[in-house]
Amino acid sequence: MLKENVKSLAVKIASRLIINIAKQIADTGCQSGRLKRVNGFISGAEIELDCSLERCIEQPERDILENLVSFVRDRERRAFIMMFDHSYSMKGMKLILSAITTAAIASHFKTDYGVLAFSNNVTVLKGINEPTGPEEVLKRLFELDLNGDTDTCQALETGLHHLSEFEEKRGLLLTDGAWNRGGDPLEAAVKYHQLGVIGFPPAKREVIRQLAIKGCGNFSFVTDETEIACAILDCLT
Repeated sequence: MLKENVKSLAVKIASRLIINIAKQIADTGCQSGRLKRVNGFISGAEIELDCSLERCIEQPERDILENLVSFVRDRERRAFIMMFDHSYSMKGMKLILSAITTAAIASHFKTDYGVLAFSNNVTVLKGINEPTGPEEVLKRLFELDLNGDTDTCQALETGLHHLSEFEEKRGLLLTDGAWNRGGDPLEAAVKYHQLGVIGFPPAKREVIRQLAIKGCGNFSFVTDETEIACAILDCLT
């Protein structure tokens, strides 16, 4: 019930705090992509000492740079979609935890990630190919009205649609309850290569677990803000 200018300032301050927390979470993650050996010295890459020494011994006449072997990370273009419940029951701390998770995803992936909010319908807060920073995504999140029922199946199917151009389909679902509209989300979960699920009370642990099992991902049950960091990391690995 704040005045518009006060509300705008409050959102900005909250967003800055949330982004700082999220960056600390995202920075603890490991680098993605597979390591491979390449011949020669690559700036910024790690030198493969054993292989480089063997080549120097076998071919001492060659220039030392020609005998070096480097490790480089073969970056894979992988997309990620986050889907969070914004039905009325997600008000209060659960909304803040969703915001922290959203900002952590933005800090971790930086590009090729999307954010969907769902209740009766699905709202796109950020498309996968949309060049939008975490500040704008959080602004859109805080502008949402919390209302409606929970159609988890529609959210998962919409997430798959956004991931259609990518070979690997990875997602993270945040919800505080069982679905009460739409189809069976377990049938949509199996279409993901990896679907992590974070549940908040009053969600039933078994429901959260089954969704994650079907999606070949991890699940976490979060009861307060101290548990969200570990939950995000568990579901991103």
